[in-house]
Amino acid sequence: MQRVLITGANRGIGFELAKQYVAAGDALVFAGCRKPAGAAALNDLVQHAADRLVIVQLDVNDAQSIAAATEQIAARAGALDILINNAGINPRGDHQSSHLGSLSADDVSEVITTNAVGSLIVTQACRTLLAAGDNPRVVMISSGMGSMQRTRGDSYAYRMSKAAMNMAARVLAFDAAMAGITTITANPGWVRTDMGGASAVLEPEESGAGLRDLIGGLTNEDKGKFYQYDGSELPW
Repeated sequence: MQRVLITGANRGIGFELAKQYVAAGDALVFAGCRKPAGAAALNDLVQHAADRLVIVQLDVNDAQSIAAATEQIAARAGALDILINNAGINPRGDHQSSHLGSLSADDVSEVITTNAVGSLIVTQACRTLLAAGDNPRVVMISSGMGSMQRTRGDSYAYRMSKAAMNMAARVLAFDAAMAGITTITANPGWVRTDMGGASAVLEPEESGAGLRDLIGGLTNEDKGKFYQYDGSELPW
């Protein structure tokens, strides 16, 4: 049985991935979220799959929370086969991290810290668990908005955060300390979730299924690559 940690699993594509892994019946899923008591959908899901789903309190910006989460996973499973760094924020509208003329250093920094730094620190904390896993894989859930070649003039903090996440994934992929652990970046596409909005073109089920197929087929030959949810490669 695969041992999978998904951060930000209480909503959006994180929840969809947790739901699909649980439904497949071949994984023990650790569903990380900041406030488990308020994660209604996850708590409902665990009622039907307590043997395959464990809700873990995990705030990617809190070192103590990360340490406690990894201890809980180690005690229950002893190792991790898949880490999906999905937790993130994407401020909308006139938020002070989005548009030139109204940018705030604090707001821009908050987005970059949550989306990029948090994912890196979680990966660092899980390295020993991953090293003990079977075909261990780290998947950074990024965005096409993090691609240098595809960028345009808006959403400064979110684009910067995902570009930084992409770089972290590339460095992890070739770090000797991560030998034997395959690290990639994946774009889930524009998904109809709270973050993606109602105008998005993909249903969560389609994106989640594509990501699971992609993750399931990864080998160390794929390390350091940037993939679309359907398995095609994206430009950095």
